[in-house]
Amino acid sequence: MISPIISLEESWSQELTRKRQLLAKYQALLTNKTKVAQAEKAMKGAIAKMEGQFLSGANPAVAAADLQEILKQLTSSHGVNLTSTKILQSREAGAFQEVPVQVQISGNVAQLVTILYNLEHHKKFLFITELEVNAPRWLAGAQKDTAMLQINLVVSGIIKKGPEKKGTTS
Repeated sequence: MISPIISLEESWSQELTRKRQLLAKYQALLTNKTKVAQAEKAMKGAIAKMEGQFLSGANPAVAAADLQEILKQLTSSHGVNLTSTKILQSREAGAFQEVPVQVQISGNVAQLVTILYNLEHHKKFLFITELEVNAPRWLAGAQKDTAMLQINLVVSGIIKKGPEKKGTTS
C-alpha cells in the first residue's frame, strides 16, 4: 500500500520539476517578448525618422519638383547663378527610387565648395552622382577667386516606391 503512494509522489515530483522548467521557459519567452517589442518600437521610430529624409512626393515627378525647389533655394541663398535644370529618368534601387536632376550653375570656387557642402549635409538624402567643372583659362594678373566656373552636376534624391499596381482583366 505504501509503494504506490511513494511511486505517485515521485511521479508528481518529476511532473512538478518538469512544470517548473516549462514555467521558467515561458517566463524567459515573456521577457524576450518585451525586449523584442521595445526593439521593434525603436526600429519603427528610426525608419520613420529616415523616411523624413526622403524627397516629398509619392511619384518621381513630384519628387523631382521638390528636388528642383531645394536646388533653387540653395543656389539663390548662396549667390550662385542657376542656369538650367533638367529632370532625368528615375532609377529603381530596391524598395526605393532614385530621382536625379541635372543642373548647370555658375559661380566661383568658394561658392562651389559651399554648394557641395550644403548638398552633402542637407536634411534630405541628396547624392551628387556626377560633377563636371569647367574653369576659364587663368590669365596673369587676374584674381583667382573671381573666375566664374561653369558647373554641371547631377543631384539625386530618394523616394520610397509606392505599392505595385496590378493590371485589371476584363
